[in-house]
Amino acid sequence: MGKILRISLLYVFLLLALTGCGNKQKANIEQQPSEKSVKIYLSNKEKNSWINKDVNISSVNNEDIVTEIFEILQTGIEDEPDTITTVPSFIRLLEVKLEKSNLILNVSEEYYKLDTVEENICRVSLISSLTELDFVDKVEIYVEGMPLKGPDGKALGPIGKDQLVFDDPENESKTLKKVLLYFSDKEGLGLVPEEVQLELNPNEPLEKTVLNLLINGPLNDTEVRTIPAETKVISTSISEGVCYVDFSKEFKTKHTGGSTGELLTIYSIVNTLTELPDINKVQFLIEGEKEELFKGHLQFNILFERNLDLVLDNNKK
Repeated sequence: MGKILRISLLYVFLLLALTGCGNKQKANIEQQPSEKSVKIYLSNKEKNSWINKDVNISSVNNEDIVTEIFEILQTGIEDEPDTITTVPSFIRLLEVKLEKSNLILNVSEEYYKLDTVEENICRVSLISSLTELDFVDKVEIYVEGMPLKGPDGKALGPIGKDQLVFDDPENESKTLKKVLLYFSDKEGLGLVPEEVQLELNPNEPLEKTVLNLLINGPLNDTEVRTIPAETKVISTSISEGVCYVDFSKEFKTKHTGGSTGELLTIYSIVNTLTELPDINKVQFLIEGEKEELFKGHLQFNILFERNLDLVLDNNKK
C-alpha cells in the first residue's frame, strides 16, 4: 500500500511539473511581440516606377510604428534587389507627432541637400507609405521645426495620398514663373535687374531655387555674378517675413572683398529675395552661424532690408 502511494505521489509530481513547463512555454510565446504587415512604397533602380511591398513590423506604439517604417525606407528590403532606398540615410528623424489623424514628421536640415528628383521620391514614398496606416490620413513634413515650403514660399501643409501626383518618381510637374534677379554691372558700379522665366518644381523652396540662379550667374555678358560660384545653399527658411539663408563657407572665403563688392553681393541677394512673396528682410548665416562682419567692411549679423539705391539708373522698381 505504501509503495502504491509513493508511485501515485510521484505521478502527481511529474504531472504538475509537466503542466508548469507547458504554461511557462505558453507564457513565453504570448510575451513575444506580435508582428503586423504594412504596405510601403519604394522606387525601382531606374527611378521610373513605384513598387509597393508588404513588410512586417514589430512596433506597437503609433509613434514607434512610424519610426520603424521611416527606418525601413532608409535601409531598404534585403530580398528586393530591384528597389532603392527612398529616404537617404543621412536624414535624421527628429520627432514624430500625431495630431488626431494628421502626422507631423520633423526631419533634420540634411533634407535640403536632396535634389528635385530625390526630394520628390523621398516625399512621395514617405507620405504614400505612412498614409497606409489606419491612424494616419495626412502627413506634414517639417525641417528642423519649420514647415516644408513650396515654390511660392508657403508651407505645403498636411498632404494626403489623394493629393500626391502618384506617377513615375522622376515625373515633375512643370510650372513656369517669372522672377527678377539682381546682378552687378561689369564695372561694379551698381545692380542691374534681369527678368528670367524658370521652371519650378513644388519640391524645392522658391527662395532656394532663386539663390542657385544667382550663383549660376546672369544669362547675358553685360552683367556679372555677385556670389562666388563655389558657394552652396545649405538651407533656407522663412519666418514672420524674414528669410534665413545659410550659405557654405565659400560664400566668404572665395569672395574678393572690398566695400563696394560686399554691398553689391549682399543687396543682389536681398533685393532678389524681397521680390518674392512673404519676404521683407534677410538674415545671413555661414555654416549655421551668424558672423559679425562679412569680409571686413560690412556688418553681417543684422537683418537686411530692400535697398534700391544701388540699382542703376532707370532700372529701379
